[in-house]
Amino acid sequence: MNKKRVIWLVPVLVMALGMSACKSEDDDDGGGGIGETLRFADEEVFNKNGSPYIGDKSLTVDGGGTGLIKGGKLTFTIGRPNSMKSMTLLLRDIDARLGYNVFSYASNEPDDTLAFELIFANLKKTSLTLVFPMEAIRYIWVEKDCVVKSPDTGIHPVTINGISVEVSKFTLKLKKGWNAVGLLVTPAIGGTLSPTLVIGTGDSDNCKWVYE
Repeated sequence: MNKKRVIWLVPVLVMALGMSACKSEDDDDGGGGIGETLRFADEEVFNKNGSPYIGDKSLTVDGGGTGLIKGGKLTFTIGRPNSMKSMTLLLRDIDARLGYNVFSYASNEPDDTLAFELIFANLKKTSLTLVFPMEAIRYIWVEKDCVVKSPDTGIHPVTINGISVEVSKFTLKLKKGWNAVGLLVTPAIGGTLSPTLVIGTGDSDNCKWVYE
């Protein structure tokens, strides 16, 4: 292990424990690539307060796909979405939903990439906490291999839950098809609340399906 990697590991040790598949700018190898079809089978769904969700509900998304929650378990399948937009517009839309600007500052190559984000009404894959560390997974389809990269100058801190959060540089190497992209806000090691937003590819066992 070289010195550069040791330096990277120290401030994000908590992230490594919580999102083992998430990659840094130096290490991202497209580890979030899932393939042409995204499937969820019998995955538990929780209420926002952490209790099991026991309802039944049919699921649809704008891009197609079919599924349902039955007896508190999620089953869903989607292949190539039937509606897409440019990656540039999708990144702006993601920022609008987040409520702060991160992805809008990123570049994406090739710039004609078409993309789609899986969005369920009232259902998200996230950590069962409103305090740090906070974590969420987003599933994004890309029509071709592409790279989404933060500016070399970095991104200004953002405000989450009234607290200023630093944003780590990121490089997302997305593979054609479905990709899992993780966002993790974690306190810096040391005891002082100085959180950092880390963005990378890969799913996380810490995140659960939450019905709000």
